[in-house]
Amino acid sequence: MHSRMEYLMKLMEVIEELKEEAKRDIPIIVEGKKDIESLKNLGIDGTFITVSRTPIFEIADELIANNIKEVILLTDFDKKGRQFAKAILDELRSRGIKVNTEIRKKIIKYSHGDLKDVESLYIYISRRIEGIKF
Repeated sequence: MHSRMEYLMKLMEVIEELKEEAKRDIPIIVEGKKDIESLKNLGIDGTFITVSRTPIFEIADELIANNIKEVILLTDFDKKGRQFAKAILDELRSRGIKVNTEIRKKIIKYSHGDLKDVESLYIYISRRIEGIKF
């Protein structure tokens, strides 16, 4: 059985992994602007692509035009986010673009499914850290 502390530490490791990938200029696909704010608050600075208002095929065209061969998929964790993720995954993979879904899966795992969206990630982590008694 893992403690909340262990899960928080694992979640922080995932955030560090995301920071490293962003430093390598791998774009992060999110749904909207609030998702970007949340990630930036966590110290993740990189190229963000929002998909909520742009057809997926246009995003794929843009990635190919810019010779981008890999992206990190970070759509929300609710039903709509899962459907979005699948559609994006299918489209991008069919175009030969590598899609990292591992980070998204780890965030879901280490947040015990308590998180519904990326925009809540910063607040979720902040509250967990505040709750730790040293």
